[in-house]
Amino acid sequence: MNHKIILKNLVFFLDASTEIFYIAIRDLDKGVIVQKQFNHLELKGEALLSAIKCLFDENGYDVHSIAYLCTTKGPGSLTGLRIAMSILKTMGQILNVVIVSLPTLYALEQSYERSSELKTERIMTCLTARKNNYYVRFSDCDEGYFEQNSSEMLNQALKNVNISLWAQSHLSQEQCDKQPDKSVIIGLRPEILFGLFEKKHQKKDYVNYLNCHPEYAGKSVAEVNFEANRK
Repeated sequence: MNHKIILKNLVFFLDASTEIFYIAIRDLDKGVIVQKQFNHLELKGEALLSAIKCLFDENGYDVHSIAYLCTTKGPGSLTGLRIAMSILKTMGQILNVVIVSLPTLYALEQSYERSSELKTERIMTCLTARKNNYYVRFSDCDEGYFEQNSSEMLNQALKNVNISLWAQSHLSQEQCDKQPDKSVIIGLRPEILFGLFEKKHQKKDYVNYLNCHPEYAGKSVAEVNFEANRK
């Protein structure tokens, strides 16, 4: 009996840590990337699987050709992180492939292409956490570093950076108005991130589906209520 040999020549990226859903496939043989992006009004989380299937079908790709999976692990939208992680963990288990991840704020920072004269500039990357609170990362810190700041702390931090990056759809107009010449709205750039994921994969810096978990500061309202009801 002849068995069809399936080449593992695809890398799949799925992300929902911000208010944008990112779906992208990198073809390692052809050196091409196909991708789609949706905001949360255009596509609901429960429709992500259908959108993923459409991207594979439209380009004639087979999910069994996936070599490994990629995402960002937070901090960010708790609901989005859980949806993306659940899909990737299921795919990882079924396809028997590993998951490579980057911290969300670091991935956003790396998605910002700086000119050579700005390479030494200190950058602050921001995501809205809860009301009047922000997840913040500084470019001179370790890859996984982030902190949760109040509006007052953020205003002080803005004075000590050269550029502030705000995730697409997480823009705080009031904060950006304070330093309009320093504020940039940025989205994740799969074409840049795939290179970072590849380096991690080569170093075997990845996890299996059992050890893939989102990272965020604090607990969600649902978790707090659940723990309170158990006492």
